[in-house]
Amino acid sequence: MIDDARQKCVRPWGSERMDWSIAIVFATLAGPVLAVQAQKLLERERAIKERRLNIFRTLMATRAAMLSPGYVEALNAVPVEFYGSGKKLKAINDAWKLYLDHHTIEGPATDAWAQKRLDLFQDLLHLVSQFLGYSFSKAQLARDIYSPRAHGDLENEQTIIRKGLVSLFKGEMVVPLAVKEFPAAEAGSAELQAALQQVLTDLLQGKKPLAIARDNTEDKPR
Repeated sequence: MIDDARQKCVRPWGSERMDWSIAIVFATLAGPVLAVQAQKLLERERAIKERRLNIFRTLMATRAAMLSPGYVEALNAVPVEFYGSGKKLKAINDAWKLYLDHHTIEGPATDAWAQKRLDLFQDLLHLVSQFLGYSFSKAQLARDIYSPRAHGDLENEQTIIRKGLVSLFKGEMVVPLAVKEFPAAEAGSAELQAALQQVLTDLLQGKKPLAIARDNTEDKPR
């Protein structure tokens, strides 16, 4: 009886061979599909990393020119390209939000405000560099930078000019004018003008009568 049970449990060799054939066929068909999906996943990850690197490069290259269009564009792309729920990604987005909120603070742009803005930006840049595998320190990000003094002066002058023009067009500021001298008139013209003015003054004050001469040419016989 035991032998009969063993014989029933043993699968025939033909059915076992069929199972292996099915597995081979499935692997043959699924292999290229899985390989394509894996390749697409790698390409997607590579593209995301390249976009993040471009943002970091732009921020590094323009960190001395914070009014440049490239800087503004790269900064606005941070929450999109560094989106995610990971701890490091969340830290980057929190630092970006703090930096953005600082620019919405109402009040004059004092030296303390400017230094706070610089500190917040360096915190953001440092987190991005660490996430991308760079070993820059905050001191390096703040110190190792080439910024010609002329560029800073030009940026400050453009800001002053822009604010001045806006205030002028809004009517909040007037342009002071000082007239130092008028062009001298010719001597004869000045004397004639003074004489005419005196005559008109005398007539209006009644000091001199107004003489009217009548033309009698029409009364003469033709």
